[in-house]
Amino acid sequence: MKKYKDPISLFKQTNFSKTIWWKLKVNISGYQNQTENKLVTEIFKSRIFKLIYPDSHQYSHQLSRILIQLYEDGYVCWVNLNGLIIEKHELRKTEKVKNGQSLIMDQVPSILKWIEDQADLTNKYLWGGTLGPNFDCSGLIQTAFFKHHIYIPRDSYQIKSFCKHLFYLEESYDSLQPGDLLFFGNKMKCDHIGIYKGDGLYYHSSGREFGRNGIGLDTLKNSHDKISTHYKSKLISAGRIVKSYRWDRTIR
Repeated sequence: MKKYKDPISLFKQTNFSKTIWWKLKVNISGYQNQTENKLVTEIFKSRIFKLIYPDSHQYSHQLSRILIQLYEDGYVCWVNLNGLIIEKHELRKTEKVKNGQSLIMDQVPSILKWIEDQADLTNKYLWGGTLGPNFDCSGLIQTAFFKHHIYIPRDSYQIKSFCKHLFYLEESYDSLQPGDLLFFGNKMKCDHIGIYKGDGLYYHSSGREFGRNGIGLDTLKNSHDKISTHYKSKLISAGRIVKSYRWDRTIR
C-alpha cells in the first residue's frame, strides 16, 4: 500500500513552491477564509491544485489551513491540512479535456440525464455543495459538466462571463437549445444559474427562501407557480458553453 507523507512535509521538500501542482487523493471542503467554517465549495479527489499560502517565510507550526488555487477552474479557497492527502502532479501539455464546441454539444443529453438522475435522489440545497447529493446552483451545473470532462468556472457570475453570450431574454425563448445556461439576478450581478432542458423547462438547485430547497424543474413560460414566476422575473440572459476552461489558455 502506498504511504503518503503529511502535506506540510511535502510542501517543505519543494520550499512551498507556487508553481508545483498537487493532486488530491481524497474529497475535501473549501472554505471562504482561514478561520471560519463557511463552505464555498467541495472538491473531488483527483483534482489538481497549487499552493498560494503559505510560503517558506510564512509557515508556522500553528497553521491549520492553506490557501490553494485549483487547476481545472482557477478557483481559490482555503482547505484544512487535517485529513489532506496529496501527491505531486506533473502537468502534461495537453490535459484531456473536451474543448471543441461540437464535442461539448454531443455531451448535452448525458449532462441533462445526469442532472435528472440527481433530481430523483433525496437532496437539499447546500451552499458550496458540489459533491452531491446536495448542491448549490452553480455547484450542480459545474459538476454536471465536470462529470463529462468539461471544465467550467465555479460561481454563477464567473460562468456567465465564461460562456458565449447568446442574447438578453424578453418574451421569446425559441433560440434556446438544450444545455444552454440561464443566468438570474439583477443589473449589478448574476447570483443564480440553471440549465435549459427544452420546451421552456430548466433544471436548477434553488434554496429555501424563494425556491424548492434542492434540485427542481421550473418553467420560463407564463405560470401560476410562484417559484417559476419569481425566477422568471430575475432572468438576465442565456449563455452556451463552447469551450472547456484551460489554465494555460484561459484569461483569468
